[in-house]
Parts: sequence; C-alpha cells; structure tokens
Amino acid sequence: MTAVGLVIWGLFVATGAVAAQPKPAGDVTRGEQVYRTFCWNCHGPYGRGDGPAAQYLAVRPPDFTDPALLGGKSDEQILARLTERKGRPDAKAHPMMVVVETVKAEALRDAIAYMRTLSVPGKHVSLLAGRDIYDTFCQVCHGARGDGQGPAAENLVGVKPRDFTSKEFVIEGREKEVYQTIFGGAAKAFHGSPYMPEWKTTLSRQQIQDVIEYLKTFKRPQR
Repeated sequence: MTAVGLVIWGLFVATGAVAAQPKPAGDVTRGEQVYRTFCWNCHGPYGRGDGPAAQYLAVRPPDFTDPALLGGKSDEQILARLTERKGRPDAKAHPMMVVVETVKAEALRDAIAYMRTLSVPGKHVSLLAGRDIYDTFCQVCHGARGDGQGPAAENLVGVKPRDFTSKEFVIEGREKEVYQTIFGGAAKAFHGSPYMPEWKTTLSRQQIQDVIEYLKTFKRPQR
C-alpha cells in the first residue's frame, strides 16, 4: 500500500471507522494506478469530480469524497451501476462506458478499493487535499511530521509552531476552534502566535476543513 493509502487507512483505524465500511475486494495500491490512468481526467486528483475533462461533460462526475456515495454499497452493487448500460447502442457515447468495456473486472475492483479511500466516513472532506495544502503552506513551520520542527521554526522568536503530535494538542471536539485559528489567525482567534497568519483570503472553507482532518493523522506513529 502506498504512503497515502497508509495515512488514510490509519485514520480509519484510529477513528474506529473501518468496521462501518464494506470490506474492499480489490487492491488499493493497484487501484490507485488504475484510477490515475482511467479516472483522474474526469474525477480529479482527489475524486471530487473536478478533473480537467469535467468542464466539458454535460453531467458532472460524482464526488467520491462524499461518504454517502459509496458508503454502505458493496463492490458488486457499484460494479452493477458501472456496467448497467453496457451493451446498449448508446453505450459508446458515454466515456465511462468505454472504460468499463476495456478494463478488466479485477482492475475495476482495484479502482473501487482505491476510490473508497478518497472519503472519510461521516465527513465530506479529502485527506489527500488536506495533505497537499499542508505540505504547501504549513509544513515550513510545523514540519513534515507535524512536530513543529519545520525549517523555518528555528528562526522564529517567541512562540514556536504548534506540535500536532503532542498529546496535549487535541482536535476532536474542538474542530470549530481550530477552524477559527486557521481562518482568522492564531493571534486574533485565541491570543496565539503572531506568526500564525490568517488564511481566510487564501483557503476556502472546504480546504480548511480538509487541512483540519489531515492534522489528525499526526497523532499516529509515522511510517
């Protein structure tokens, strides 16, 4: 399994959410490769249905980060939905049907296994998006491992960057407070570090929620 798959799977384990999910029959690592080959162009890098080809489609591709989309559905049900138009005269006109007819069944099962990792049970967020946003804006101070030891940390005066791995730092149940800290800046929100800027003009509400969910992954041992 890839590092991304480990992060997502680890979060499911940490939150006790695995039991609520149908057991995937496919291989997540192989499924990621299938997804990036056949699905990414329409469904996007995070599965939100916003790939570069989506703007040209009459019907927007489904959002796999919505836990209600695949949650509770078996692989067989999803495969049946994908193939329900197979063999019809108009099937070739639908780009998804072309993929279904040319990709092996086991590869489709692998892709489904990977698509299941794109959502977080009960929350409409993307861990992959949160990771990429964190790596772009946050890790320089907070560190790649979330321990507050980023390359810029040693040159800061006064309050040091938050250590997200510390047992004293809790997000569960305090999501609104953490959201306000990111949105409005730590100093304005909770008299925190003046070096923690406000991100309200840079990040959308959804992006901040994605980052918050990714911050939770630092509580587990890194692999």
